[in-house]
Amino acid sequence: MTNATPADHPGPVVRRFVLVAVWLPIALVGLAVAVQLLLLPQVPPTVAVHWNAAGEADGFAPAWTQPLMTVAFGLGIPFLIAMTTLPGLRRGERGATYRLLGAAAAATSALTTVAFTVTFALQAGLDSAADAPTVWVALAAALAAAASVGVGAWYLQPHQRSAHDIPAPATPLLLAAGERAVWVRATAMNTGGAIAIVAAVILVAASAVVAWATGVEPLLAWLLTAIALLLLAFAATTLAFHVRVDDTGLHVDSALGVPRFHVPLVDVVSAARVEANPMGEFGGWGIRLGAGRRFGVVLRTGEAIEVVRHSGKRFVVTVDDASTGAALLEALVERAAARS
Repeated sequence: MTNATPADHPGPVVRRFVLVAVWLPIALVGLAVAVQLLLLPQVPPTVAVHWNAAGEADGFAPAWTQPLMTVAFGLGIPFLIAMTTLPGLRRGERGATYRLLGAAAAATSALTTVAFTVTFALQAGLDSAADAPTVWVALAAALAAAASVGVGAWYLQPHQRSAHDIPAPATPLLLAAGERAVWVRATAMNTGGAIAIVAAVILVAASAVVAWATGVEPLLAWLLTAIALLLLAFAATTLAFHVRVDDTGLHVDSALGVPRFHVPLVDVVSAARVEANPMGEFGGWGIRLGAGRRFGVVLRTGEAIEVVRHSGKRFVVTVDDASTGAALLEALVERAAARS
């Protein structure tokens, strides 16, 4: 849910996001490429483009590729962030995560453009790329630029409020004396997220198989295998959950059986049906932490049960027919209080 304020009006929020996530990277890359083209006649035909952990050059490429790489990285990553974030903003979704993503896009562009330009400039006048100086000066300049631009981009965007007030409790269901009631539903990650996770598992697993089959460095093969297994475990434990409300409280269990979450009935202060916005309120999909002491299983945009605990913490689970689940939980809490 979103509390509308003048700063939350779609116009300024979207315009400022586009300013910092799209137009600012374009300006930074344009300036960096212009400087690099001016320096191109002064650098060796082959320049250093990679440095080892000691800061020594150990990778080289034709000088003309540096402006191309600056465009690819300086614009590619920010544009990817913008393309995946703008649809939510245009739908009216709000939250600090969106503001942070705008700042991250600008900071990433600043980091790459400054790093590429400074390393390029430091090689002007050299006879050979093998004489390229250490990378630490360029790295320090790039990090300083990223921090400055990121902070500036954050403050250039309007404050985005997402609702963190305690929602109104659901109206309790009417239960007869001694009547037992159970509410059970299944919830699953949105289709796009599920496809992305499964595709990642398949891609990494295939890479691991190819690595073992072609006899590459064993360390790399083992690393790919470990990543594939971790992704498989992640998919198995986060793609689908069973949600249950009964006289012991709220249960949310992975289809695999772990992880499992339980809010005991005695710990429930209130339960409500809310609208959840994974990106704006939790920074993504899955088992997430959110602002306002919120934690939960947020697999898709839409209706959810939100439970307020005695500690003030709030547990959220996105699920269909959330109003009925919340209403039953309220009824069970009410009956338990009447008995005590």
